[in-house]
Amino acid sequence: MSGHIVAAGFELTAYDPVPEAVAAVETLGGKGAASASAVAAASDIIFVMPGFYDEVEAAICGPQGILAGAAKGAIVVVASTITPAQAKDLAARCAERGVRFVDAPVCQGERGAQEAYLVWLVGGADDVVEEVRPVMEPCGKEIFHLGEVGAGMVGKAMNNMLLWAALVADHEALAIAESHGVPKEKLIPALLRSSGTNWPLEHWKDMHRIPWAHKDMQIVLEMGDQARLTLPIAGLLREQVKPIMRKAGISEDLIR
Repeated sequence: MSGHIVAAGFELTAYDPVPEAVAAVETLGGKGAASASAVAAASDIIFVMPGFYDEVEAAICGPQGILAGAAKGAIVVVASTITPAQAKDLAARCAERGVRFVDAPVCQGERGAQEAYLVWLVGGADDVVEEVRPVMEPCGKEIFHLGEVGAGMVGKAMNNMLLWAALVADHEALAIAESHGVPKEKLIPALLRSSGTNWPLEHWKDMHRIPWAHKDMQIVLEMGDQARLTLPIAGLLREQVKPIMRKAGISEDLIR
């Protein structure tokens, strides 16, 4: 993503607790910074994309976080996947400091980021989203403004529920096929040309990298609880992704 933004002519300053990640941005023409607050001090629009909410909160609200360095009128864009309620809470805390907020999680994964075809699911005020749009477009021109703050996270949670449902079904279908003598290497090409095709099946070789599946289903279930909805499929999916994650060698710390 950083390379596409720099190539589009924007000045970019980056921070990551992993020094190698910052060095990679520097090789693409960006600048490194020593903290999130230093990034904010150098930026009008600040993108945030850690994996978990506690990391997002620390990046924004921590002692060396964005709010410690951002000027009034700056825009924080959270591209991580968190709950709608968490996005709204962060937006309120930013507003107390005169900082604007957009939630804009992305779809299409690592390859989408590398090849600039990310899909943005966006929540925020119309004028703020339009101000951020030119910085999003170099990474993916499909930008869906779904509503006010939190709406982007609603869209991402629903996408992820459908994604993991398809993945669980794929694993079960391929296991049945192989138990009846049809190897998955032969069946997958046929399914990809059939009505049962789906995104995980199309990206099967990459689907061992699924560190967020359990977290994603936790988010869906929390949303259901808040809305007082019974979600039997979502509850089942949360449990069914666990053995798939373990088989893929995902750390137990991420099944939490």
